[in-house]
Amino acid sequence: MRKFFMVWNFKKKFQPLKIAQELSRSDFLVVLIFCFLLYSFVSAAGAGENEGEIRALLAEAYIADGDYESAIEEYREVLKNDPGNIEARAALADILSWNKKYGEALELYNEILKDKEAPEIRLQKARILGWAREYDKSEKEYQKILDIEDNKGIELEMKAKLSYWNNRVKRAIRYYKELIDTDPKNLEAMFDLSQVYAYQSMWDDAIQIYRKIIDVSSTHFRAKEGLEKAKLISEYCSLKSGYEFFEADSTGRDQDIRRHSSFNEFNYPLNYNLNLNTTYRLTYRSFADFGDLLENEGRIKVSYINNPNWSVGGFYDFIAYNKDINTMHTFGASYNFRIFDYGMSNFSYQRERLENNSKVIRDGYYIDNYKERLDIDINKRFKLGMDYLFAGYSDSNYKHEPGLDLLYYFSLDPKRFAVKYRYFYKNFDKKVSDYFSPKGFSTNSLALNWRHFLNKEEIFFGADDLYYDLGYDISVDSGDIVSHKFSGEFNWDISKRLNLNIRASVVNLSASVYRDKSITAQMKYYF
Repeated sequence: MRKFFMVWNFKKKFQPLKIAQELSRSDFLVVLIFCFLLYSFVSAAGAGENEGEIRALLAEAYIADGDYESAIEEYREVLKNDPGNIEARAALADILSWNKKYGEALELYNEILKDKEAPEIRLQKARILGWAREYDKSEKEYQKILDIEDNKGIELEMKAKLSYWNNRVKRAIRYYKELIDTDPKNLEAMFDLSQVYAYQSMWDDAIQIYRKIIDVSSTHFRAKEGLEKAKLISEYCSLKSGYEFFEADSTGRDQDIRRHSSFNEFNYPLNYNLNLNTTYRLTYRSFADFGDLLENEGRIKVSYINNPNWSVGGFYDFIAYNKDINTMHTFGASYNFRIFDYGMSNFSYQRERLENNSKVIRDGYYIDNYKERLDIDINKRFKLGMDYLFAGYSDSNYKHEPGLDLLYYFSLDPKRFAVKYRYFYKNFDKKVSDYFSPKGFSTNSLALNWRHFLNKEEIFFGADDLYYDLGYDISVDSGDIVSHKFSGEFNWDISKRLNLNIRASVVNLSASVYRDKSITAQMKYYF
């Protein structure tokens, strides 16, 4: 019987490893069962020389199912019997990195490279350092390979990644396309390009490249998850429903706001570029000097995205009241375009109602805002922003408001810590009693932000994100009034289709000049 199994399993007449490889391209549950049976046959036959191959196939099935721990155990067993198996050590390092165990993965690669310099191993080390967001170290590893050999493919990959990391979107797309043309099965390049496309809302391109990845590697779970998410956003309707509370009080700055709102936002993608969005909001307001007020607000918004170059959008909004107050009509438009691949410019016009107290609502005050904003990506950590706002008020007043901000990321995802400095100057033509309208008013603020991703897997487009966000802002204005703002956020992708988001903040100014507090809870579902 023992001889029968040896012959039956490993002679040309029957090739179980080949069958398992074929199965792995289609049905991972089947290959898992098949490998278990095959391993049992091999154990019975005493044909241990094939155990490593079978365990590798089992690991592949586990990876496809997202079970990294089991895949890691299979490769550890392989290395117990064959410690010098470079292919198994490299595969184990990859899986460890997918399981966010970057330190262990890099140790394995360093051990391999210590024994023997191998460009393909150093390349994978460079990639893992990139996944771990150790961008400077990753660049050095790419450069080490180029110092050893002149390799156009490696050079292109390094240039593409540097462009990608520094948000040089158009340049990254160009380099990745050139690299894929020369190496059509470069999964690393294809997946990076899919991320660029997806985060730029270039849905047609993203879906095509995801499908190419899956054609090359049917077990590429990240591409499958990214494809599913891209199709949901670009082809399926979504509904966002939530509740919002906001309260603001200030005698000196004419603030008297207490509102409870429920809202439903329906989004309908007309095609990969054109999007239609409608919102209905029911708001209950109470004032210190006026009776309670109920508002029915409806908004329709259309946007067209032609990234990475430009996008445009516009909206119309009406607010009807349950009392003898005229319906308020507001509208606006915006245009965004990329500036020499170093940042974005945004020009917007928006008619906005004033709502700081009962008088401005009853009298129908509104503002026409004209704003230009520039956002420059100096590098992957340092961002510069500049803006200028001109606002014309319905009572013939007007305002000039220039601003400047600097943002620096001290650490990147999954544990992101950022510091932002902002300065703005506000000057009204005339001071009025109905709303805060100072002359020569300036503010300096410093904001600290911490965001921690708790994802089970790596952070990529299509992953089910789970994070919390904490913020603290301190500002000092030209009147020596100090403001403190505390904020928090919790975000949970319960599934690809369902998201929960909760945000809250509290603001207090010295000398009891002003205070506000807010909370928003919402759920979004794709159907």
